[in-house]
Amino acid sequence: MGIFFKKDKKKDFESKVLLTENVNEELLKIAKEYNLPISSLDFKLLSYKTYVKFPGEDFIEADKETLNKFLIEENLINEEAEIKQIYEIEVIKYKPNLRFELLGEMKVNDLFTYAEYIVSKNSVIKVNNIYDTIKYELNKKKIRNSLLIEIFDLMDEDIKKLQSLLLIEEKLNNDFKIKLCKGIDPIPSVRGKVIYHFKKTKDEKRLIFPVKKDDVVIEIILPKEGKNGRDCRGKIIKVEKITNFAIPEILFDEKTIEKKVTDEKVMFIAKRDGYITKEDGKFIIKDEMEIRQINLKTGNVKDADKSDVKLHVKEKDALKEAIMDNMIVETTELYVKGNVGNKAKVKSKKLKIEGQTHKNSKIITDEGFINVHKGEVKAKKLKINRLEGGRVRADEIEIDLALGGIVYAKKIKINNLLSHNKFFASEKIIICQQKGEENLLAISPKRVLKDIDPEKLEKELKEINQYINIKTREFNKLKEIYLSVKDTMNEYKSIYLDNKKHNKKTSGVILKKLKEFKELLDKLENYKTEIKLLNKEKENILATLEYLQSGIYTAKILSNDSWRPFNRILFELIEPPVKIVYDTKGNEGKCGFKLKDEDNLKIVKIKVNDDICN
Repeated sequence: MGIFFKKDKKKDFESKVLLTENVNEELLKIAKEYNLPISSLDFKLLSYKTYVKFPGEDFIEADKETLNKFLIEENLINEEAEIKQIYEIEVIKYKPNLRFELLGEMKVNDLFTYAEYIVSKNSVIKVNNIYDTIKYELNKKKIRNSLLIEIFDLMDEDIKKLQSLLLIEEKLNNDFKIKLCKGIDPIPSVRGKVIYHFKKTKDEKRLIFPVKKDDVVIEIILPKEGKNGRDCRGKIIKVEKITNFAIPEILFDEKTIEKKVTDEKVMFIAKRDGYITKEDGKFIIKDEMEIRQINLKTGNVKDADKSDVKLHVKEKDALKEAIMDNMIVETTELYVKGNVGNKAKVKSKKLKIEGQTHKNSKIITDEGFINVHKGEVKAKKLKINRLEGGRVRADEIEIDLALGGIVYAKKIKINNLLSHNKFFASEKIIICQQKGEENLLAISPKRVLKDIDPEKLEKELKEINQYINIKTREFNKLKEIYLSVKDTMNEYKSIYLDNKKHNKKTSGVILKKLKEFKELLDKLENYKTEIKLLNKEKENILATLEYLQSGIYTAKILSNDSWRPFNRILFELIEPPVKIVYDTKGNEGKCGFKLKDEDNLKIVKIKVNDDICN
């Protein structure tokens, strides 16, 4: 006969009273012990006690007087001071309450120094003692989130507002925010450091650091001890202790740099545009600099074109580049004694290059001179001594000797025309001496003004005309209203001024009407301004279209020398898109060419004045 052992049956959980610092931990233990989901458990807060530890002492239970003594900033930011709470709770099974369910979301900041509860409008609050019930429930939620209760507390005022709202309304129409608690935010310590603002990156290798007037070029951040904080859990928030920082002595030129001192920092501020450098141990801002070469060692020169800096690069060895391969130079004025290297990029408002530019170099300038140009340049006004296969886009250009270049400009002057060039102008090409063949000399506004799209301009013109019509109609309507009320408003204005003179009060109706009249006048003035600006924009577009469409008929190609054979004259129209060509024979003599529109378009000879090259 076998022997059977009866297993002990695990009891169902009913309730349990206990003391704890950590309610969540106890709930987890009970849930595990009784194999229950933690969501099935709840607790009642029976009582609680607060304990404090003053610096150098042991924990003591805090009565009201002791707690008030502890809750001063001196103790709260002291790392040796501590505070905690012990809760007496009865853990029970969760039972839904049909008359009260506080739904919502607890929000706590990263430092736990501030917490709030967003009460959902779907909450059920149908109890008699609204204030006490909500506060009790919020304290339970604070405990579940490890927040101290009745310490750093902010709840009372918002709960009273919510209670007042619920006494008027049956339920919430919107979510309601209740501020729960606010601890002490720490004030971070400030480390002392020196910031050289003129350097874009810490380890940047550059020779020239451009600055503008009023820029903070150097800044010394003064060290400052921070303050500890304490969060709503009662935990201290320590801040970093500052290390020793010796404030450096920075020597500077008082004529170009100003020093400003505050409690937090020492600032060195530029008094002028230029570049900052060091001379004899002093920082100084200069507007002109000489250097032998721009290379990898010196670094690129960037942004100096915005700070009025003049730069002289003096490498004149024909076998070396003054601006080395792949380097970038951006300055206000640039004088280069030598050459510009492969893939170098130059940008300057005023420019002079006495050497030659590499065929892969790129240059942008407002006004400049290049001795020998083989690369690419964009300019407003430019002079080139010798063009050798280079590309140019400019407003005006003069070339002393041209060989194998490509030029796009409004006005072009060539003193000595050799061979294999392509010139595209929108207004005029002047040739002083012809020494070559197989050149293309073209009047082509489309190619010169490549950024201007006639179709787009026509569309813009149509839209502007529509806007002008709309604004004019609206203006005329308002003007009619203005004329109809003008006399009445003048009477009202006289009454107002007379009342003001005799310290009498003007009726609210009159004041309202005068205000409306003033708004009407402002609208009329705004419409006038808008219409004026639109008409100005319209005039500019019409002038541009006229230039594009009709300018070709006033454009000329002129030669002060007899024409050589095998040079092509081209007039290229935008609308209709037609090319009219004439190839020189060498028997034309000294003359010019223009486009004539008679029965059909044709290129005709014109007389040339003797002074066109002067």
